[in-house]
Amino acid sequence: MDALNAAIGVTTVLLLLAPLLSLAQALRRGSRARRTPPGPVALPVIGHLHLFKKPLHRTLARLAARHGAVLQLRFGSRRIAVVSSARAAEECLGPHDVAFADRPRLPSGRILSYDWTTMGTASYGPYWRHVRRIAVTEILSVLRVQQFAGVHEREARAMARRLYRAAARGRARVELKSRLFELLMNAMMGMMCARTYYGGAGEEEVSEEARWFRGMVEETMELSGGASTVWDFLPAWARWLDVVGVGQRLWRLREGRTKFLQGLIEEQRKEMEKGAPARRTMIGVLLTLQNEDPEACPDHLIRTLCISSLEAGTSTSADTVEWAMSLLLNNPPVLEKARKEIDACIGQPMRLIEATDLPKLHYLRCIIMETFRLYPPAPLLVPHESSTDCTVDGFHIPKGTMLLVNTFAIHRDPELWDEPEKFIPERFENGKSTEGKMFIPFGMGRRRCPAENLGMQMVGLALGTMIQCFDWERVGEDLVDMTEGSGLTLPKEVPLEAFYEPRASLINLLSEI
Repeated sequence: MDALNAAIGVTTVLLLLAPLLSLAQALRRGSRARRTPPGPVALPVIGHLHLFKKPLHRTLARLAARHGAVLQLRFGSRRIAVVSSARAAEECLGPHDVAFADRPRLPSGRILSYDWTTMGTASYGPYWRHVRRIAVTEILSVLRVQQFAGVHEREARAMARRLYRAAARGRARVELKSRLFELLMNAMMGMMCARTYYGGAGEEEVSEEARWFRGMVEETMELSGGASTVWDFLPAWARWLDVVGVGQRLWRLREGRTKFLQGLIEEQRKEMEKGAPARRTMIGVLLTLQNEDPEACPDHLIRTLCISSLEAGTSTSADTVEWAMSLLLNNPPVLEKARKEIDACIGQPMRLIEATDLPKLHYLRCIIMETFRLYPPAPLLVPHESSTDCTVDGFHIPKGTMLLVNTFAIHRDPELWDEPEKFIPERFENGKSTEGKMFIPFGMGRRRCPAENLGMQMVGLALGTMIQCFDWERVGEDLVDMTEGSGLTLPKEVPLEAFYEPRASLINLLSEI
């Protein structure tokens, strides 16, 4: 009897313990499944904003080296996930592409991007798909990029003409960023509305409108949302106080941009109303679409597409060419190899490089690709945001987390790239480019930048023209300073200055353009 009672007691205990043990195991499994990424200790209210040192991509790379390739931070009250490895980035922008297809609704974006309605700031959904479809089919198609080639060639030659005339007595010194900005600003405005701001009768004269335009673009890149400004992550009361005046600058910038862009739209609309055929420009094409279906392409959408194009096509492209020239000046044999390729491609009689030459200039493309690897246009990409809970590299990422992909760190990962800090264009020769590696200067997945072909054409013509037409050398014996600046894009901290001289074999050609 005692033995029976003991057996019953043991059985009862086991029956009671079984669900408890199952519950404990489930909790442990759940705990492992919801393991959050590591990160440094956060401070009250501000989180990790005290670590917001510029350039931010370098700061985040150092934190990743200390805490891991998937890192959790808090900027103010906003949860941030930073991924700095190819494996984690592939997971976020591959299998979890839809989950991370949203954009964070940052305060600066509400102001500058018209309540987050530009293609780059709109969250994933029907509106974004509509805007992207119009951009891809009406502005960025292969045919449209080919049609814009004439504008790009014309402005590259205008830049060469201005440089040649400034060096009429031989060797001259130039600050390249300004010249490149003039070229790309004229190219973008030529595409948008067939206008230019630099050149013309007074080649070296700069109008007040042109000065304003450049200031507007530069201030836009400085204040644009992303991870580029602390103001976006301050508490609402602190933004309302606006002791540093960022909010006032944002609203002033928005008003100026809106007035400027609407003026361009009205100018072309009046021409069309008078019976003039629609120009083959971005605004002309979009106004034609508006006439066919006013609801599909209102003025507001035209303005958002124009401002997206200006942001993506001026400063970023100018930065890329400036980085490329800096790298070439520090590596003269690469510059000479690129020049020989261009000369061989053009042949005799000598002429200036054209857009149709670019597909044949394989080494020039390698130089551009290697420049993108070392100095990606958006070193943290444009921020994403998770629309659902998901798991990345074993870590739980809750819904509403802002995602930063440190492309700068991934492109320099020694586990992926041989001698990652060195400028070696040959690594992209013969289709070797990204096999087994991650190369994402334009992003990947649904939110990949659709303007890659347009950007490569503008950058290729600008860089190719400078290489073809002039001999270049550094100012002094020291290497060009390659320190990075900060912002949503990746400017040089110290603008590039260089000596140049028209090539003897091109003087007659340059004197005629």
